[in-house]
Parts: sequence; C-alpha cells; structure tokens
Amino acid sequence: MRIERSQPLDLRAIADGVIKNNMGLGGIELRVRGALANGQATLAETGQQLPVTGGPERSTQPWLWFDGHAFGLGEAKAVTWLRETAGPLPAPR
Repeated sequence: MRIERSQPLDLRAIADGVIKNNMGLGGIELRVRGALANGQATLAETGQQLPVTGGPERSTQPWLWFDGHAFGLGEAKAVTWLRETAGPLPAPR
C-alpha cells in the first residue's frame, strides 16, 4: 500500500483501516523524507516527530525507512530504523 500525505501520519489508524477491510497486516514500512537526530525522526512535509529505535545518532540521507510494526498498538513505542537512502526507491542491485 502506498500512501502519499502532507498531514501527520497515524499509523494505528492506518493499521486499523487495513484490518477492517479484511486484509492481513504483517507490518507497515514507512519511507519518508526527513531527518533523524537523537532518536527522533522529523518528517519533512509535516514536521511531525516519531520516536525511533535502532538508528544512528544522525541521518545523512534525505529518505528514511522505518518498520512501523505494532506502532501505537500498546506494543511498540517507537518505529524501528531500517535504513536511509538518497531517494524513495531501493538502490539498484
């Protein structure tokens, strides 16, 4: 599923919507333009901040990738760092 927004993300509402539509949900992968510093991701479009676990002290690329599995569902308190890239698509292999 691809969602393009310029408003704050509500990962719990997205997950609930997917489940209500009888679709399975293994997790949510987030690819966002933003910056990571001191365990907080700041999204470029909205200024929204998300707590991050497992990431570097600071990001060096404009696109940040996170795993949002169970975020805000009483399980995970933060999105999990995956990687950063120069663009929204994976680097060619």
